Amino acid sequence: MKGKKSSRKPSTSARKSSTSQPRKSSTRSRKSNVRSSAKPRAAASSKRKSETQTASRPAASSSSSEETQAKLDRLQDRLGRQQESLLLTSVQDDLEDIETALAVLPAEIEELRTRGYVFRSFMENKISVLAKKWGETRDRVSREVDKRVRELERETNEAERAMSQATSGRAAQIARADSAIDTLERKVSAAHSAAHAMYDTLQKNVRQTQSQVKEIRWLLDQVDEASFQLHPGEDPVAVCKAQYMEREDEGPEGLLYLTDARLLFEQKEEIATKKILFITTEKETVQEFIFDVSIGQVDEVKASDEKKFLKRKEMLKLLFAPEADLSGATLRLIDAQNEEWAKLIGRVKSGEIAKERTQPKDEAVVEAARTAPTKCPTCGGTLDAEIVRGMQEITCEYCGSVIRL
Repeated sequence: MKGKKSSRKPSTSARKSSTSQPRKSSTRSRKSNVRSSAKPRAAASSKRKSETQTASRPAASSSSSEETQAKLDRLQDRLGRQQESLLLTSVQDDLEDIETALAVLPAEIEELRTRGYVFRSFMENKISVLAKKWGETRDRVSREVDKRVRELERETNEAERAMSQATSGRAAQIARADSAIDTLERKVSAAHSAAHAMYDTLQKNVRQTQSQVKEIRWLLDQVDEASFQLHPGEDPVAVCKAQYMEREDEGPEGLLYLTDARLLFEQKEEIATKKILFITTEKETVQEFIFDVSIGQVDEVKASDEKKFLKRKEMLKLLFAPEADLSGATLRLIDAQNEEWAKLIGRVKSGEIAKERTQPKDEAVVEAARTAPTKCPTCGGTLDAEIVRGMQEITCEYCGSVIRL
């Protein structure tokens, strides 16, 4: 018994204890490895997020800076425009123009009278009245301009200070500058309106008179260049560009003249004489007398507007008496109003236009033309020469005799 080896096996609990111990250690090791590998990944993710945020901040900051600078540039432009306007230079320019016009208009009207225009007798008196009104208005306007300029200079100084502070880029300062410039703009506009209202009516009358002088000067220029001559004692009243409608949409363009005795149309236009690929390379001026009719033979004048292709045509339809050479004429007025012309023709026909004469008609000249010889005292030939204004003699085409008028 003493020397016999023991054959007893370890117990089950002992085996379990010896085998389970290493497994627990291995599990803890795997968990530890998982945690340790997760840390670098989280750190890398955090680093990338940080880098992304860091990269986006300069871009956002740059965009905001550009927007702020754009606002400042716009404000500076607005302020600059108002600084140019605060002296009310446009008002002062108007005053100088009125002063100059009133100084030269009397001489210009006198020149028209010298050239033979005898109507619109009101023009001389109108200039006299305007000059008197201007003397009363000029000083009041000048005082108003000085007062307004002083007020605007104070507002401008305030806007400039606000603009200087706005260059800091702070939103509150930019908003304050915007408000200050808004106020300046309103006050500059109000100053212009207030000053202009003081002379607006007078300025319109001066410009209207200047326009009338220009129209009359052009009338006299066209009469001087005309292919016809006026009769003795015949005085021009008005002229306008027109088209003589021989057919529906066709006819020569030229000038429609109105005198105190006749209505006349003269073709005067440039016509292409050579074209290359629809491009005019050569042209000539065609000037030809088309018709005339005594003002007493104008039976009816109709003004009508025709619309075609979104354009309005100022049409004037004339019906003549049976004894006239034409039964009538249709004209398209160019740069003239048909209703005004219809009224003007009516005033000439009724004799009302005579009230505007600066001097009475020379009836002696009219009578001399009426009693001019119709036969040559030398050869007895019938004289058919037309007696026109300024004519002092006629020559017999048969025998060459000169007959004094």
